Amino acid sequence: MQEDHFDAADAGWRMPAEWEPMAATWLGWPVYQDREMLWGEHYEAVQQAFGLVARTIARYQRCIVAAHTPMAEQARRVCGPTVTVVPLAVDDNWLRDCGPTILVHDDRVEQLGVGFRFNAWGEKYHPYDGCARFAEDCAELAGMPLQRSPMVLEGGSFHVDGQGTLLTTESCLLNPNRNPGMSRAEIEAELKRMLGVRKVVWLPGNPAEVETDGHVDCIAAFVAPGRVLVNTADADQGEYFRCMRENRRALELATDARGRRFELLELPVPRGHDDYGNARFCALYSNYILVNGAVISTAFGVPRDDEARAAFARAFPDRVVELLPVAAIGLGGGSIHCSTQQQPMLGNRLAVRLPAR
Repeated sequence: MQEDHFDAADAGWRMPAEWEPMAATWLGWPVYQDREMLWGEHYEAVQQAFGLVARTIARYQRCIVAAHTPMAEQARRVCGPTVTVVPLAVDDNWLRDCGPTILVHDDRVEQLGVGFRFNAWGEKYHPYDGCARFAEDCAELAGMPLQRSPMVLEGGSFHVDGQGTLLTTESCLLNPNRNPGMSRAEIEAELKRMLGVRKVVWLPGNPAEVETDGHVDCIAAFVAPGRVLVNTADADQGEYFRCMRENRRALELATDARGRRFELLELPVPRGHDDYGNARFCALYSNYILVNGAVISTAFGVPRDDEARAAFARAFPDRVVELLPVAAIGLGGGSIHCSTQQQPMLGNRLAVRLPAR
């Protein structure tokens, strides 16, 4: 349903932070047909990497893999019995960007899906019909209503603190390949209306990033109210160093919805890793996910893996740090966070109408 008069905050809905209790994690499965240029000869290694991510998630909470229907049986074989696989029309693995954002109501044991329009990051990839309908498919399986927005928006382009603050980037949301008829003020108003936030913090982003035009989940993320984990870069990385410095500067000048200045924690970028000879390769620790009791990111087999592990331990002292050898996922231009979407806990139970594992 699409209601122009809907206002999440007025109706008591909010988007929870990613560190709040979860019922499940939805994970996309890589598709080879129509996406050969992404995976190429490494497709088998990519599948094994996704399988390892799925099994690791399943050690902490339920993992639901949404697989393009022809790939569902293969996904089941790779993931094993601890993971639930559902065949769907979704024709790509980047569920964060095309799936529903799930809101909670602090006074009722209910959840609400919010579905934004998906146009494959500015019409970069085709076909994307299956991804465009994934919000509806996921909401139906999860047994929750879906509230639609006419605005184009990907889930990886924003991050929230669960207390009214949303972090996003100008390079992505203001790119004319998304919503050319909307002003910055109109985009901000729609974010507030649909997600129940009160303040939008704009970062410059990364206009040189060709896949997503600079999603925030490749730059910075809230780790607690008033605390942000932000990418660093080395001075010899040229324009990327200057870009990350400008994003950090914007965070230093900003305040959250409650007027707090941000405490910034640093996360290194890996150096000296194998990029598979691919210019779009996503080499970042910051594209991590949280599950109940753990933080999961990528190990690149380089010395900075240890620095990243220590940084995560400082940011999340009560969680196990899982750095997995799944760098092959980066061939697609994204990583673990891009491929997942969290489903919050519904009271003390999980309301998902799915087949048994």
